[in-house]
Amino acid sequence: MKNLTDKNLYLLFFIILLSCGRKEPEPTNTDIAGKGGSATLKITPKHHSKNIDSCTIYIKYNAQDIPNSYDDSIKAVKENGKPVATFSQLKKGKYYLYGYGWDTTISNNVKGGIPYTITEEKVHEISLPVTEGD
Repeated sequence: MKNLTDKNLYLLFFIILLSCGRKEPEPTNTDIAGKGGSATLKITPKHHSKNIDSCTIYIKYNAQDIPNSYDDSIKAVKENGKPVATFSQLKKGKYYLYGYGWDTTISNNVKGGIPYTITEEKVHEISLPVTEGD
């Protein structure tokens, strides 16, 4: 009888142990940044309110802090007289934008980044502040 009780206790302990495991909620496709949506980011790099013509813009999906690597990059090109880097077909979600370029007025490299959250799938026009740095 004691042997049967010991087995029951082990079985009960095992069932309790398994039932305590918590499952993480399954991620949904809503608000997961990346390609596949209908949002567009039109990004103009600016240094002290001056548009920076020679600049590459980098983007990281699902990030709000400066990352170690980026998912995509585009050089800013003239659009209606101002430099614009256009990322299209993006989904709602969190992004990190980073620009690196050359400011001809100070003959120096400029760089900088900001987090950006797309909450609506439409065209977003963004000024990206960049500054000289090390």
